[in-house]
Amino acid sequence: METIRVTIDKREVLAEVAKATDYTGTKLMGDDPGARERILAADADLVDLNRFWSEAILAMNERLKSMLVSGTDSATAYTASIEVSLSFDKTLTISVQSALRSFFIACIIGKWFVFANKQEAADYLAQASVLLDDTERLLYSRKRPAIPRD
Repeated sequence: METIRVTIDKREVLAEVAKATDYTGTKLMGDDPGARERILAADADLVDLNRFWSEAILAMNERLKSMLVSGTDSATAYTASIEVSLSFDKTLTISVQSALRSFFIACIIGKWFVFANKQEAADYLAQASVLLDDTERLLYSRKRPAIPRD
């Protein structure tokens, strides 16, 4: 077996969550003048966002537990060591990391929207689930065997 490492930067994820919630709130201001303030996930909401970050880690760890060697959550990032097949194409490691980053963003937005924008919460949570499925598929993918050359 081979081990790959992926790191998800917490600040980047929370910045993307802030951008997405700001955009959504601003978009809805035509129908609801208070939408931006209600929907925006800002620094004042870090207690909830940190809890959602931890819940995203738990969901990812649960789904990938058969492959997870270790996971470390620091104040700035989550780093996972994941055991993959020897025939895993290591060039896909970047794709795995990108899919997991997108999972964290969608999961946190979905959980935030349960409070702030219920009508879009289910869509984000479903997207997060699909991203975790995609990640798992990537991790189980194998390189095509090479033809021996003389």
